[in-house]
Amino acid sequence: MAVEDRLELVLRGAEEVVTREELQSLLEKGGTPRAYVGLEPSGLMHIGTALIVGQKIADLARAGFHAIVFLADWHAYINDKLGGDLAAIQTCAEYFKDALRAVGLPDSVEFLYANEFVTHPEYWQKVIAVSKASSVARIRRALTIMGRKEDEADLDASELIYPAMQVADISWMGLDLAYGGMDQRLAHMLYRDVAPRLGWKQVVALHTPLLPSLEGGGRMDPVAGKMSKSKPDASLLINDSPAEVERKVGKAFCPPQETEDNPVLGIAKLVLFPRRGSLTIVREPKFGGDVTYRTYADLASAFRK
Repeated sequence: MAVEDRLELVLRGAEEVVTREELQSLLEKGGTPRAYVGLEPSGLMHIGTALIVGQKIADLARAGFHAIVFLADWHAYINDKLGGDLAAIQTCAEYFKDALRAVGLPDSVEFLYANEFVTHPEYWQKVIAVSKASSVARIRRALTIMGRKEDEADLDASELIYPAMQVADISWMGLDLAYGGMDQRLAHMLYRDVAPRLGWKQVVALHTPLLPSLEGGGRMDPVAGKMSKSKPDASLLINDSPAEVERKVGKAFCPPQETEDNPVLGIAKLVLFPRRGSLTIVREPKFGGDVTYRTYADLASAFRK
């Protein structure tokens, strides 16, 4: 595959890459660069993880990357997921692995676990190195990668090492590209900031958009308003029955003529059109009959009228 084709595949559906020039240079060097996404095993998987993240990891693999899904079991433990039960989190990690394989992740994608890292003293040396190279204020700003607010008063001390662990993960795996949703941007930028000072190689940071919560409310803070499995009625889970999907979508926030921060249109834009290429809306003849949209832009334009 030509470099330009690989570049287009990597950037398909992305909201941001830091930087495009670095990504192109990485692809031009040849070889098999290493890319990853880190996921907290924390409950039933929603469609943002399965279909947006899963698709992008598949894109990276097809673009010639050695693609890794890092199942961050210890990070989820620090973040009090599943009640802080590490055994339950590790069981959930296997569910995540099976779920991603089920939606079409290529066999070439490697799965790694934080549990494999934390037994190595050298890993913790990297965590400490990141901590020493970062101010407390910078670490606190990065807490949003955990779904936490910078000024939360009830943090336990372990949560303050989470950002440093995520940065250390990138170095430990010898990555060339770090991928995540826009909610992971601060961790990737923290890595890019400390890497030159620690003598680590730089990584490209790639980010895809976040699916908005079915309840809306993400206009001022897209990260806070993202789809989250912690609010079952605000997200579509891959385990939902067709009837449950219909119920949730039927009650979803969908303000007329508004396309920004509209979760129903967000699903169309980020999930349906990339996977199906078109969208047919079934309507009774008295409402004009069925209509098919070939692009999201056409759908959005019609919705605004």
